[in-house]
Amino acid sequence: MTETMFNELPRIFSYSADAADVIRVVVVDSREAMREGLRQMLNGDESIKVIGEARNGKEALSQIHKLYPDIVILDVDMKGGDGIKMITEIKKTLHNLGIIVLNDDQNYLVPAIESGASAFLTRNIGRIELTSAIRIVYLWRSILFQDDDHFTLVKL
Repeated sequence: MTETMFNELPRIFSYSADAADVIRVVVVDSREAMREGLRQMLNGDESIKVIGEARNGKEALSQIHKLYPDIVILDVDMKGGDGIKMITEIKKTLHNLGIIVLNDDQNYLVPAIESGASAFLTRNIGRIELTSAIRIVYLWRSILFQDDDHFTLVKL
């Protein structure tokens, strides 16, 4: 998708959220600054709510099984654990959970998707693109890939 097309997505996916329509998100990243930045990016959207955060795989699995989010935003190369194995563990028990991987290393793309990730996006993604990606994964259960300025959407 071109940037122009992606900028149109908020209008396509915008809706007035009530409590039942809110997409519940858990953010998993070993860096506090990254978790804080993602939370701030998502704070302005009434249809998406960050309900939990984790800095490693152990905390993430605990948060996910306690809070039952709709979407997990995950850095697969975080300190203290293998994010690819974590995707597999999560998907064993929560098959419908959408997992969005944020990472700049394209070598993680195939293993992440094979393990059950729903999207693979670079860390420099903007607010509009991130909220749109969350909605795409949540509403369409599709796989979204980002490569530089190009996005590929695959319907499951």
